[in-house]
Amino acid sequence: MITIIIPTYRNPEYLDICLKSAIEQQSMKNEIIVAVDGFIEESQLVLDKYKNDIQILDLGENQGMQMALNLGVMNATNEIIFIVNDDNVFCKNYDLTISKEIKNYPKTVLTLNQIEPTGPGIFNFPVNNLGRNPKEFKYDEFIKYEQSINKDELTTDGGIFPFAMHKKYYMAAGGFDTMYQSPFICDWDFFLKLDLMGLGFVRTHNSHLYHFGSTATKNGNEGDKFKATEGPAAEMFKYKWGMIPNLYENNSHRPKGVRIKGIIF
Repeated sequence: MITIIIPTYRNPEYLDICLKSAIEQQSMKNEIIVAVDGFIEESQLVLDKYKNDIQILDLGENQGMQMALNLGVMNATNEIIFIVNDDNVFCKNYDLTISKEIKNYPKTVLTLNQIEPTGPGIFNFPVNNLGRNPKEFKYDEFIKYEQSINKDELTTDGGIFPFAMHKKYYMAAGGFDTMYQSPFICDWDFFLKLDLMGLGFVRTHNSHLYHFGSTATKNGNEGDKFKATEGPAAEMFKYKWGMIPNLYENNSHRPKGVRIKGIIF
């Protein structure tokens, strides 16, 4: 079994289909931890719907994705953890793919491929517009389509969400740095720490989650709030690592300058 950790912030419609698919498409009875970073009534209704199949961590007031993930991992009872955003839809037997690949490559950060409605983007995800929001999403069509494009292949372009790994390595790296107020730069910081620990980064093409898009950074004022923190976070990154990320090079949320195991800095 694995532990799935899903941070969520006031995103009930997406969380609903995320949890529905996580439960319906698993092949084992996995542990599903939802780290709720700011409750609203609509989210509570979704959580009540799946309460028999999930564990809920209430962070109270908004403390940020990094804290939500760190607390989720700390509460995980399985060694293999899978970190997923709440705007993802799970594919059939995703847990079998993760268990197999992490068993074969234990010192690895495993990214599961994604299908997106628009693109191709910087990560070259397969493109198929099966819905840009939960209301128009073609759930059954996605399950069939995803199975048709799967191939038993690993590539060395991981180091992005959603990802699976051993809990012990996450904890040894100290988790995500909660000092950053940027959802992008904290990712780079975390993956850089793992690289320096000697972990590899791969992407499997044998399972594809559906990704509606980064709802936290697109929804009006919330998106503006995230973008406004890029400057100070970048300065903190420079102070810590001695280099500053080029934030929006070709619409990429990756810094540039140094190439390491599938991550570009």
